[in-house]
Amino acid sequence: MSKKEFVLVHGACHGAWCWEAVAERLAAKGHAVVTLDLPGHGRRASEYATASVANYARAVVDAMALEGISRGIVVGHSMGGLVIPKVVELAPERVAHLVFLAAVALPDGGSLFESHFTLAARALIQGMAQASGNARVCYPAEMAWARWMNDLPPGHPVVQAALPRLTPQPLRPFVERVDLTRFYAMSVPRTYIRCLKDVAVPPDRALAYAQRLGVKPVDLNAAHDAMLSTPESLSKILETLSLSP
Repeated sequence: MSKKEFVLVHGACHGAWCWEAVAERLAAKGHAVVTLDLPGHGRRASEYATASVANYARAVVDAMALEGISRGIVVGHSMGGLVIPKVVELAPERVAHLVFLAAVALPDGGSLFESHFTLAARALIQGMAQASGNARVCYPAEMAWARWMNDLPPGHPVVQAALPRLTPQPLRPFVERVDLTRFYAMSVPRTYIRCLKDVAVPPDRALAYAQRLGVKPVDLNAAHDAMLSTPESLSKILETLSLSP
């Protein structure tokens, strides 16, 4: 199997750390792998005031340039589905394939808040952001487990290692509208991986997002954080992806 370049983009509240098991498996097969913390996340949590979809995308492009990625398979998990279309707009010459993993695929001009969350969820998120005093959403551990890691027991070592590493999510990228006119006019190859046990992006919603992208979903028997619970199966799917001509 030919060696490939993977760029792994995390979602809300997560960081580069969530890709460790997948990155290890891909690197062991000889592939180049880039992971990064988006502004306001992981080791860059203190930069929360700069978090925006545009700044997220710029951080990914900068990391790709730094690592010399020229034909990247760019994977966006969850909220990362807002980021990777802007990555290919900024640096089309570095992107060979986009992968939406349990991700939100917005309509042009849409926001994550209005396109994905129910009214009740919006009220809850806004309340948590206001309570924080700095426009960040801090999910309680029980909620984070139930929403993202529900295919593993709460006491599982992977869950116990992940929960303390979650960081509060800046609200701005949730509510800002994203101009995707250029993206939807592009013909970059794309894949949607649907997680069948997902409660954050349920299978029916994931199917609609795949259809918006013009593809049939690839199904994975996992909850939302498939990179944590089924890294082997996810890695195998990623390895099968073809590059653009």
